[in-house]
Amino acid sequence: METIIQHIALDLVKKITKKAYSGGINDIDALASDVLVDCRKAASLVIEAIYSQINVQIREDKAERKKLGLVLKEKERKRELLTELGRLSLPRDYYYDRNNGRYVSVLDYITGIRAYERIGNNLSACMVNLATDMSYAKSAQLSCGEEVSRQTVKNHIMKVGSLEKGIESSLKKEIQELHIYADEDHVHMQKSDKEKGKKSRIVPLVTVTEGLDTDNSTRHRTRGKMHFVDEAFDTKALWKSVEGYIGKIYDLTKVEKVYVHGDGGRWIKNGLEDLPQTVHVMDGYHLEKRLKELSVRFPSRGVRSRLTEAIKAGDRKKADKIVQSLYEIAEDDKESGKINEFGKYLMGNWEAIENRKTLNIPGSCTEAQVNHVLSERFSRDPLGWSDKGLGKLTKLRVYVKNGGRIKAEDFREHERNTTYREYADRVINE
Repeated sequence: METIIQHIALDLVKKITKKAYSGGINDIDALASDVLVDCRKAASLVIEAIYSQINVQIREDKAERKKLGLVLKEKERKRELLTELGRLSLPRDYYYDRNNGRYVSVLDYITGIRAYERIGNNLSACMVNLATDMSYAKSAQLSCGEEVSRQTVKNHIMKVGSLEKGIESSLKKEIQELHIYADEDHVHMQKSDKEKGKKSRIVPLVTVTEGLDTDNSTRHRTRGKMHFVDEAFDTKALWKSVEGYIGKIYDLTKVEKVYVHGDGGRWIKNGLEDLPQTVHVMDGYHLEKRLKELSVRFPSRGVRSRLTEAIKAGDRKKADKIVQSLYEIAEDDKESGKINEFGKYLMGNWEAIENRKTLNIPGSCTEAQVNHVLSERFSRDPLGWSDKGLGKLTKLRVYVKNGGRIKAEDFREHERNTTYREYADRVINE
């Protein structure tokens, strides 16, 4: 074995020196690229040689195999594995395990290769990390070149287990207020050829923060933010996760207010009902957008300023009268419908709207959070998603946005046999 490895190493050194002294040193950048290819190939050959040697060692260890009930059925069954070094050729023997009544490749258990897998765990992790931020095609190209398809990327996304960002400290934070931003993205979904029209899915997002960092006068940032989505798009389960996180991270006896910023959606209103500190606040972007739309229809009546004044004064009756006066001068049914819709919005969310205009709290950034966390990947381009793929990838993207990193060990592994593991340790030690 040592002779084979030494031969590979010497051959690599000869290749490098030959290229360098044959004019390669004149373009050291190009030389470095060529040498990198040679080094990868040499490293692959070393790994393949070691793998082959262990395979032969197990085959020749007849006495120990007999104790384990392993009967040789096929020699050097073809197996290839795509890794960060490139494609490795790893033929291994196939055995029948009489004690457990199944066919196995002992070497797969020893070397940690997943059953039927053709891509290594580290490369799979790299590929999925990229896929949380770019298309399947681009992530496949950057991680594996032309070796894998878009479908392969999707398949590996589905293999990742459930991931949650860990809590870094056991000590709970003592702060006076939390600001929680809730909104949703609208994502185009796949549909069959028979289905007509557009099909979309609402993906709710909740972001827990400790408020805004205003040290930078030109750009404010959220402090201590943590994003949440639910893989099944279940808003009740989503709020339950949020509430559980808040209870683990913060000392709720010290938290005086939990401000929930949203656009008035029913699922947002139902959030954190069990926390007595919860205060709902209308998102400023959506409120101002509706006020502007109404004032544009009636430019000479000062609708925006009059309604804002009534809201700040907490005068609900006055606000209602302003809306009713507009309804009376509406020119057609379409305009009447718009005014009626605004009136329902205003009265149905009065408390949250009043809180937005009267409380001394940071502005909302619900739209910004959705754009940054979800829209950039899922809804800006004309893509069509499946429920399962969308749910899984939104969860993984949020995990990465929260500071997590998908690793090789995050992929589900086949059953580990401790008997094979102990046997492998003895073989390797020898």
